[in-house]
Amino acid sequence: MNKIFSTKQFVWGVSLFLALFVNLPIIFLQLPRLEKSGIAQLDILIQVLVCLIYSVFFIQLVYRSMKNNLGKSRIILELIVLFIGFVVLLTSLNVLIIGLSMKMFPTVVMRGGVIGIIAYFFSRFLIEAERKNEILLENELLRNENLMVQLTSLKNQLNPHFLFNSLNTLSWLINEDKAKSQRYLQKLSQVLRYSLSMQEQSLVALNEELTLIESYIFLLQMRFGDNLIVNKNIDDVSAFKIPPLSLQLLVENAIKHNIISMTSPLKIIIEANLENETLTVRNSLNSKPNSEGTGIGLANLNERFRILADKGLEIDQTEKEFIVTLPLIN
Repeated sequence: MNKIFSTKQFVWGVSLFLALFVNLPIIFLQLPRLEKSGIAQLDILIQVLVCLIYSVFFIQLVYRSMKNNLGKSRIILELIVLFIGFVVLLTSLNVLIIGLSMKMFPTVVMRGGVIGIIAYFFSRFLIEAERKNEILLENELLRNENLMVQLTSLKNQLNPHFLFNSLNTLSWLINEDKAKSQRYLQKLSQVLRYSLSMQEQSLVALNEELTLIESYIFLLQMRFGDNLIVNKNIDDVSAFKIPPLSLQLLVENAIKHNIISMTSPLKIIIEANLENETLTVRNSLNSKPNSEGTGIGLANLNERFRILADKGLEIDQTEKEFIVTLPLIN
């Protein structure tokens, strides 16, 4: 509705410009007599008003004909009829009301021709502009649909990865300590409920994600005890969001790829930088032999951030640490 309204305003604005433009000589000639002669005022009013209406109809006729892909012969015929109607009407008004002679007939034809030419090219421009806008809109819709398909695919890849690793941990605990496995199962059910509840969401509040990671760390520390050290340095981050299960994946990767023992405890630090709007997860590095992995988890997480925030992860590795920096999303 707004688009139609703005197009009509544009057409009327251009038509008024054309009507004033082609009648400038008459307006300048009549200016000295405007205050003294009512005929001069009426003359300008008739010339501008008739040209304005003619221009509006001309533009709308060309626009509608091209929009509906009507045949050229029909468009030309309708434009000729409209042109003849304009010439006859304005000439008749000039002779019968203003009292001008038929010598003004050529100027009427000339003004009608000038308006017709400019209005025709303006109509073509209007059609092309609308077509380009429609193409851009379709491309944007397709892009958004493609992004949503990619995001859904990435989320579906991540969930089995998370579940597989969690069940491995539970399997280990069942063999080690059945009492611990029961407590672990309760916490695991909380984490899984969170995962399911976030299934349809692309982004979650960072506070919610931090609540999840606390439960997840509790599960891990039941298995590793003091050999797993997790420190969080996070201020108020209630204004930010991230893709669900992002932190869980990074902690999970640190557990998966590093040796955890009394002689080599795993240290994980989660810290937020509100000035740069980033969240960094760093872990001490003591890689397990043959623990390269497939890289699916980090690759998927990186792609999710690129889709949702137009920014990817920053991954850095030193001799002592593996560092992943996530962009926070407002």
